[in-house]
Amino acid sequence: MMPQREASEPQREQADQAYDGYEGEQGYTYQQADAPYQRPLRGEPMGKVYAPVGDNKNVLRLVAMGMALVALIALAVVCLIFVGGTGGWISFCAACLAIFLVAGVAIDKIK
Repeated sequence: MMPQREASEPQREQADQAYDGYEGEQGYTYQQADAPYQRPLRGEPMGKVYAPVGDNKNVLRLVAMGMALVALIALAVVCLIFVGGTGGWISFCAACLAIFLVAGVAIDKIK
């Protein structure tokens, strides 16, 4: 059981003795150049840092595929609608094979 205190006696003394407050990490002292981005690197000249040059390979591949699709649609119209019949189908299949080979080689050679 806790001893009783008089009303005029401050209760803050007990709280001050039990709670010393947060003292933080005493072993670590902050220095200005702790972060690696703040320290200059040795052996490297100071200057501007440029972003790497963009890579256009995928854009060129996409353009080659788009050109092949447009050529297929154009040849489908010419071979199947204007020529028609069995000859139209045969010429369309030959054109499809040629466009496939050309587009495949073009897309493969883009490096």
